[in-house]
Amino acid sequence: MKNGIARALVRTWCTGVLYILAGLGYLFYGLLWTIRLMQKFKTVCIPLALAVACAAVLAAYLFVPRGGERVPVEIVIERGQSIHSIARGLKFKRVVPSSTAFVLWMKLRGLEKKVKTGKVLLVSGEGIVSAARKILHAQPVEVDFTVPEGLTMEQTAAVVGKALGVDSLEFLAACADTGRLRRLGIPARTAEGYLFPDTYRFSPGVKAFEIVKRMIEHAAEQYARLVRDSTQGSLSRHEVFTLASIVEKEAAVDSERPLVAGVFYNRLEKHMTLGADPTVRYILRKFSGPLLVSELAVNSPYNTRRFGGLPPGPICSPGVESLKAALFPAKTKDLYFVAKWDGSGAHDFSITGEEHERKKMRIRRMNELRKVRRSGG
Repeated sequence: MKNGIARALVRTWCTGVLYILAGLGYLFYGLLWTIRLMQKFKTVCIPLALAVACAAVLAAYLFVPRGGERVPVEIVIERGQSIHSIARGLKFKRVVPSSTAFVLWMKLRGLEKKVKTGKVLLVSGEGIVSAARKILHAQPVEVDFTVPEGLTMEQTAAVVGKALGVDSLEFLAACADTGRLRRLGIPARTAEGYLFPDTYRFSPGVKAFEIVKRMIEHAAEQYARLVRDSTQGSLSRHEVFTLASIVEKEAAVDSERPLVAGVFYNRLEKHMTLGADPTVRYILRKFSGPLLVSELAVNSPYNTRRFGGLPPGPICSPGVESLKAALFPAKTKDLYFVAKWDGSGAHDFSITGEEHERKKMRIRRMNELRKVRRSGG
């Protein structure tokens, strides 16, 4: 048996040697034919060989990644940026050796229209083929922006427009899309008061309603988190947001927000008007300067100086502290408050109208005295 195995191994080895010799023979024969053809047509073959060699060298220079130190390179492709502009940036940062060759490669492959906006991480000497492939998979660049507490829809639209380039009219139209708002649980004609103030992150090119939707959902999440622990069940969610928006505009000091909310609850229970000037300012869109007597008498359901109860809806977007105050008002007997006007943003609270009037007069006199002192009189 062992002799049979040995003979089989010898036959296999000999067959392999014969195949190798035959292959070398064909290779040698082919080489001879190549030499004869070059000798016969040397006027054509030599230039052709040189052209092929030059093309190979050029292709290697343009498309093969270079050696040496690789430096990380980050580029950002802007919306509407042309392929020529992208190519110039790649050439300037030494990612590709030729901007023209890069453009030609992209156009020949039909890739120039597949480029998307975003951020691309490359390295110097990347080469045209590799750079083109990575550019087609650009990562979206997200933008952070903050919406402060107490803004109206129009003011929020301005913040979003500045940060993301979203058209303000498009944003406001999304805020008034009642069909979509209903599906998000908003029982009002607009999203006023439900665009929750916070820091957001979006990619450029995001649709206006996607921003509105995210802000409304964030407001719902905050409300749901707070309402679980609240025992204040006399107001609906819409009424809570409405009251919270008035607290947001009335109170500048967080610790006073529950006290301000407590005063409003007391006035509602006694069927008194809320008497909140910010609701009048909301109607008139007059957010600074003194209010005239005629303005305080404006005929609108938002005018809480003339009409009892809460206004039809929020007057701004309340922050979490104001929402918390509306759900957890302070237990107080106070029915009035007046700003101290001393720069602290704090208020004086009173139970009776007489006490309130005395405090108003005292604060007014102190304010006038401060003005005289500042003027050097």
